[in-house]
Amino acid sequence: MKLLILLLITFFLSCQAACIEKCECSKFSEINNLNVAVNGEAGCVFNATCEDTFTVIDLIVKWSGSDITKPSDAAADGRPYFYAESPFTGDLMTIYGIICENGTWYATKYPEGIKYWTVDNAIGFYGTSEELNGHKSPVYMASCYRN
Repeated sequence: MKLLILLLITFFLSCQAACIEKCECSKFSEINNLNVAVNGEAGCVFNATCEDTFTVIDLIVKWSGSDITKPSDAAADGRPYFYAESPFTGDLMTIYGIICENGTWYATKYPEGIKYWTVDNAIGFYGTSEELNGHKSPVYMASCYRN
């Protein structure tokens, strides 16, 4: 009986060490984040929030590889990104529905739609969360700042 319990404990502990999901994406903390605190990275799950005193967060995502069609007035060269703003600064993984797929981090939620640079060097706005949620866009970086 003692041997059976010892074997079960050994199996349980070895599974605890080996059963953590291996993530094919780089660590989220290793991308170009600005004023973002990333905690508890285990496999493809993490918690990332704004550092203290920062009140606004943008997720900067790429047009290239996005399921979202680039608006016709979006700047073409030099600005291959758009921004997914959030009205609050909770956990990025939850707010933006961040997932790892084929070695790339993707956003799948857009709480305030998106904003982007236009050809006239103005800020354009596109879509609502209802229209855009579920579409994947490759993550370039997260940025927290003071409003």
